[in-house]
Amino acid sequence: MSSLSLAHAIGTQKIRSFISGSYANPFLGGTGNGCMSVSVSVPHSAQNRVSIRVLARKGKKKHERPWPDLNEIDPEWKPEHLMHLSPYKPLKEKPRMLNLQFEKPILKLKKRLDEVKEFAKTSKHDLTELVESMEARYYELASRFYAALEPIERVHIARHPQRPTFLDHVINMTDRWIELHGDRAGYDDPAIVCCLGSMEGRTYMFIGQQKGRNSKENIKRNFGMPTPHGYRKALRFMRYAEKHGFPIITFVDTPGAFADLKSEELNQGEAIANNLRSMFGIKVPIITIVIGEGGSGGALAIACSNKILMLENAVFFVASPEACAAILYKSAKEAPKAAEKLKITAAGLKEMGVCDYIVPEPLGGAHRDPALASKLLKIAILRELAVFRNNSVTVDHILFQRKLKFRKIGKYKELDPVDPAKLRNMKRREVPYSAFNYTDPTPYDKEQLEAALEDVKTFLSEEEIEHLISDENLKKLEKELDVEWNKALFKLGLYGDAKTLHKEIGEVLGDPYAEGELPKELQKKVDRLGKSLCEQLARPETVPSLRAKFQLYHFALNLRIFLLNDDWKDVEDDKDDEEDENQDDVKMESAFSFLDEKPAVAVVAGKKKGRKA
Repeated sequence: MSSLSLAHAIGTQKIRSFISGSYANPFLGGTGNGCMSVSVSVPHSAQNRVSIRVLARKGKKKHERPWPDLNEIDPEWKPEHLMHLSPYKPLKEKPRMLNLQFEKPILKLKKRLDEVKEFAKTSKHDLTELVESMEARYYELASRFYAALEPIERVHIARHPQRPTFLDHVINMTDRWIELHGDRAGYDDPAIVCCLGSMEGRTYMFIGQQKGRNSKENIKRNFGMPTPHGYRKALRFMRYAEKHGFPIITFVDTPGAFADLKSEELNQGEAIANNLRSMFGIKVPIITIVIGEGGSGGALAIACSNKILMLENAVFFVASPEACAAILYKSAKEAPKAAEKLKITAAGLKEMGVCDYIVPEPLGGAHRDPALASKLLKIAILRELAVFRNNSVTVDHILFQRKLKFRKIGKYKELDPVDPAKLRNMKRREVPYSAFNYTDPTPYDKEQLEAALEDVKTFLSEEEIEHLISDENLKKLEKELDVEWNKALFKLGLYGDAKTLHKEIGEVLGDPYAEGELPKELQKKVDRLGKSLCEQLARPETVPSLRAKFQLYHFALNLRIFLLNDDWKDVEDDKDDEEDENQDDVKMESAFSFLDEKPAVAVVAGKKKGRKA
């Protein structure tokens, strides 16, 4: 085999060849540094022998330099090449756009619009005006659709796997940048990235939590959940920026700090607490942007800043909606309800004073147009930092403004000063518990009803009074009361539990409305729900419409008993009497005994006056 054919056979690999002298030893070849050495002697002439040695790499080195080979760099070397110090490289294949479940209606319209555009290109007629009008209508509907998203839907957008990450924004925003590594304590946490970058001729320190763009990167970046090393690295470069006078821009995008055993052993809580304390003493301006989801202390550890900005679909929470629902409602399926109660969206947090400015996103979210999202973000950041470039803004002013921002967060009402030395009963107020007991409604006494009847006669005729106490009206009031009752259960968050118990009681007794002894476990559930219901209904502001409906029904029921029975007796005397057949249909549960304080004459009068008006 000749030297040329050998070189051709292994030429697909990286080859270095050299020609040695006539006394080359064919057994000197070996392996080392990941390369294989082959020495071949080819007889050229009787007196002069030519030896060719070929060195071929077996595979990649275990540790490759992140920067390019010096031979590949342009002779006119520029600082932009320092970005190769970061292992963050463009994806080889662009991922397919992932659409969320709730976006299906608006995507159908988009598909129809695209079909019309394709048809317009091949049509003989001019459809330009039609296409333009359809486009305008589509963008109007899409804008209204995305503006009216529920909080849990914004959570899904914030967690979108193709949402631009911290480094995506840095690359789009900066003229040039260089990543800095290590916490000087033995580890470089890939979940937190620190880099120096320039925008419009000024240098800034960028610190952010980095998620992955695919499964491989997410595993490498630990899904954006930092360890204690990451927070110590962030604090190290904050002090570096403070020393050199660089403003700090932090990007929050994490579900929370990494809560594994190793992180706890390395003192995760201390690392976060140290960042919280130290950031209030950093003497350069700090701007924080929430670009995705900000979870608990893991996000707050780099978010103690002068200004907090949030992208339109970003969320910031102390506990995720799923975790909150599992704790409060015992089911993660109640996450939409928890997301609404927590006020975790940008609009809710701005109302509470946590967020200072909401950065708009492209239609459909930042993942639809990452370049535009970064441009809008850059404009907002430079506008906020321009305030601190004023010569009149001193270090003391920066520190005081940062402290004042967090002192003003939240809504509260100042009450009269309370004597701390005064002993107070901290026990919860006891509420009379009578839920799910099938008894007659407690009637008003005879004197109350006589006085009430005289008052009613002043604004109701006899025919209207007869209609008020008629069977038809009472049944109508019962239906309205049922509607208000269901609304109250929805409002109090007990509708699902009540419906489940209703079904279980029906399976045990055959009829959910039947009376009978229940199993011990089921009875405990009923008692627990009844007690919770009574405690919440005891507050006057809870269900005012239900109270009004009940008072009207209760008054009409007792007025009917008073007018149709000549002998009116007290409640204690009527316990052993047989009930009239017409009264059997108007029995109800006395879970609202606290509503029986005064007659509903005012309710009747209000309805009468409203009807006349």
